[in-house]
Amino acid sequence: MPSLPRRLSHSVKVPGRSGEPVRLGHQPTGSLFAPRREQAHTDEMPQTPYGPVLPPHEPADPSLADVSPDDISPAGAGPGEAGPAEAPPAEAQAAEAEPAGKGPDTANPVPGPAGLPLRVPARQGPPPKPAPGGAGPGGVPAPRQGGVPATRPGAVPAPRQAAGPPARRPGAQPSWPEVLATTARLWTRRRMEKTRWRVLVGLLAAVILFVAGALTVTLVKGTPASNSSGTSQGSDAAQGGAPGSGDSALASVALARQQAANWVATQVNPDQVVGCDLAMCTALEAAHIQANRLLMLQPSQPDPLGSEILLDTATLRAQFGPRLESVYAPVSLAAFGSGAARVEVRFMAPNGAHAYLAELAADLAARKAAGTEMLRNHSIHASPLASHQLIAGQVDTRLLVTLVTLAHSHPVDIISFGTSQAGASPGVPLRSAEIAGAPGPGSTPAASVQTLRSFISTQQPPYRPSVIVAVKTASRRTVLRVEFPAPSLLGLLGTHG
Repeated sequence: MPSLPRRLSHSVKVPGRSGEPVRLGHQPTGSLFAPRREQAHTDEMPQTPYGPVLPPHEPADPSLADVSPDDISPAGAGPGEAGPAEAPPAEAQAAEAEPAGKGPDTANPVPGPAGLPLRVPARQGPPPKPAPGGAGPGGVPAPRQGGVPATRPGAVPAPRQAAGPPARRPGAQPSWPEVLATTARLWTRRRMEKTRWRVLVGLLAAVILFVAGALTVTLVKGTPASNSSGTSQGSDAAQGGAPGSGDSALASVALARQQAANWVATQVNPDQVVGCDLAMCTALEAAHIQANRLLMLQPSQPDPLGSEILLDTATLRAQFGPRLESVYAPVSLAAFGSGAARVEVRFMAPNGAHAYLAELAADLAARKAAGTEMLRNHSIHASPLASHQLIAGQVDTRLLVTLVTLAHSHPVDIISFGTSQAGASPGVPLRSAEIAGAPGPGSTPAASVQTLRSFISTQQPPYRPSVIVAVKTASRRTVLRVEFPAPSLLGLLGTHG
């Protein structure tokens, strides 16, 4: 009968003993250790549902006879495994190394693991039939009831891997704008990583800045204030620059706007609303004029109504044309610059140009009559220039009333009424005077400058001056300078003067 394949068993060490390993049989229970000498003379072995039954094996050491099978389990066997174990790699290699056609050498067995000789199983009969309810060929044997896997002393079970975080549900799909923005950002990032693309982007930015600067210069030079063909040459010639010089024209415009803004800040009544274009309003704010007093006239605005003082620039002249002077503001209070850079400070006629000019003519006649009458007052002394100005009706009505009231208490000496403002229209009165105390009848001494100042400071509007200050004349004489704000008020003396 041909020899069956050898079915090798695992060898384990008995806990607490350092002797030779113990060979385990294939029986599920009982002490089935058998000596190798008995296995060599056995022709057939009893069969079990799990394989052949090996004869008992006597341990070499009598102390191992008391070890129960429950204390020993095959290495690597799972819970409840009762089937035969596979041969170790060393034994398998030894089996393959035998010459073909030769059976196991019982006289000189090949040593196994730990120096023990290999067991030679007896010949085996036909394979057993599977037990009812048992595992079929190639199947996993069913675990025994109540079986507990044996553990080695001091062994620590392998830790189970911690469960990872629960899978997240997919969020909402991003919108198309987000997708496009992300795509553009990633595309730009990839392109910018290359030096060539960085150079191209830098060159493109430089070209854009250059074009923007050239366009700005073109727009500035193309404004009417600095690009009028005939008037700009006259302005350049007046300022001493070469005709057609753009830098000289721009400097002239800026200077005229600055002078006009400073004059408005010091001479115009702070209650007046000032109309201006964008550039002029900027200059007025730079001169510390409150923004709530400024009325910016937009390019699409059809008229400058709402303003009381109008800053007439080349921009507004191009916007409103000749109607600016003939309809809305017929009288100029002051002017700065020349040509296209000229800026005029005009008074807006509330009832129209014709009505205002008529009122101005009537007021001029009343001032002439009042000036002539003042020269007959013995308490009023006037220089030849001041007397001429009084007779010509050039003095503001507020000055005439204030001087007459002062002369009733303190004799007054009028040195001068100043000079007309450059660019003012004919008939615009003079609003300042330099005065001093004069001796009274008999031996009455002249009032001091401080006395005159105290008296004038107690006056109520509109007869209270905006400037009351002591100054020295060219002859080193201390006088009191009195000035009223623009514009002058008409009709205070009545139609009869």
